[in-house]
Amino acid sequence: MTPEKLVHAQTVEALFVRAFENRLTPACREALKKAGLDLDRKLERFYTLEQWKAFLRIAAAHVYGGVPAEAAYYSLGERFMDAWFGTFLGKALLGMARLAGPRRTLLRASTGFRAGTNFIELRIVERGPTSLELWMNDVVADQPTFAAGMIARAAELAGGWRVVAIPEGFDGTSSTFHVRWSEAPAVTAINGSATADGRSAAPRPRA
Repeated sequence: MTPEKLVHAQTVEALFVRAFENRLTPACREALKKAGLDLDRKLERFYTLEQWKAFLRIAAAHVYGGVPAEAAYYSLGERFMDAWFGTFLGKALLGMARLAGPRRTLLRASTGFRAGTNFIELRIVERGPTSLELWMNDVVADQPTFAAGMIARAAELAGGWRVVAIPEGFDGTSSTFHVRWSEAPAVTAINGSATADGRSAAPRPRA
């Protein structure tokens, strides 16, 4: 029997508690509550994948209302990754990522993704020193751009410059991502920051 796909509480916490803090509207919080996420109570240990997808739909609709779904989900993915690296486990992984650089960070991405769910699997093929193909068995969202946002932001935080993550062959569950980046200028690597020119080209609506 195939195990039920579950999303760990720390994954939900990263996006809906840390990333959004207290910025969600009462209407959004009420919609999340009806979907199974009561932000006024202690989080459950696990949520089903379908619940998680519903939470993302609500966030996309309320936080990015009127924005094309692809762009809204991409931004949600970025926000999630920023918040994830602010968790206890994420901080440890971020330190290692900055030392490893974008290439080795992406090659080891399975560790981070598996920490947040019980089902994500990755297959990675290097296409060059600054490019690779990453296949994900489940993009954990209605739009593959959510995972693209996560992947691109992880590479940026690891020191990648002008990162692009393009999803292809999305079948409703799995997708292949074509990822490429440039090596960050020395000043960026030292300061651990990036300017707008260094971020990937995909749209990022902000609430």
